[in-house]
Amino acid sequence: MPPAFVPQLTWTFFAVDLAGVFAGALAGALTAERRHEYDVIGVAGVALAAGVGGGLLRDTLLQHGTPLALTNPTYLLTVLVAVGLAWFFGWRAGARSEKAILFMDALALGWYAVSSTLRTQDAGLGLLPCLLLGVIGAVGGGICRDLLSGETPRTFRAGELYAVAALAGSATFLALRAAPLPRPIPDLVGAAVGSGIRLLSLRFGWRAPLPPRAPASATAPTGGSRAEGHLD
Repeated sequence: MPPAFVPQLTWTFFAVDLAGVFAGALAGALTAERRHEYDVIGVAGVALAAGVGGGLLRDTLLQHGTPLALTNPTYLLTVLVAVGLAWFFGWRAGARSEKAILFMDALALGWYAVSSTLRTQDAGLGLLPCLLLGVIGAVGGGICRDLLSGETPRTFRAGELYAVAALAGSATFLALRAAPLPRPIPDLVGAAVGSGIRLLSLRFGWRAPLPPRAPASATAPTGGSRAEGHLD
């Protein structure tokens, strides 16, 4: 049975969702620390947005009760633990801080893709809403973190296998949950697929396809003005 303060939630969902919260919050706190422009409030704020931002967005869109991060104190406590670890031990990462951030961000992506898909499916919604909210929940925290850090969100950077990785993890989880497999195999495999694709794309330089673009000479403005209808 889940704890009394987690009504109608299974232990599996609770563990997977908190794993995503912790990894996302730790990535957010390390990101804020690395910039050397944030005090403790700034570090905690970025960590909070990164850790629970995706879940808040997911639960708000789902309209299935008050967002869990606001009703379950364990979510905010998990963020505080991540902030404490980053605050006291983050400096030890040194030059490896960027790799640590990317690794924790990838873990958060996979875990959140699974937990958001699971929560949406348990709310009675169909395949496409499950995939949609699975991706939104997975990338939401990273978008909040990057915006608060003054960076272009990784989700929108050209060629980044970010949302695509979340989609793959969500789809894998749904496919395995439909099969007669014991829990938590679908959760673990789905999270591994989402995080794994993201990490492998960083390691081997895999890129998402870009839209076809006309040659530079074909889009260059003439006569000192832009061609009509040209979009950057």
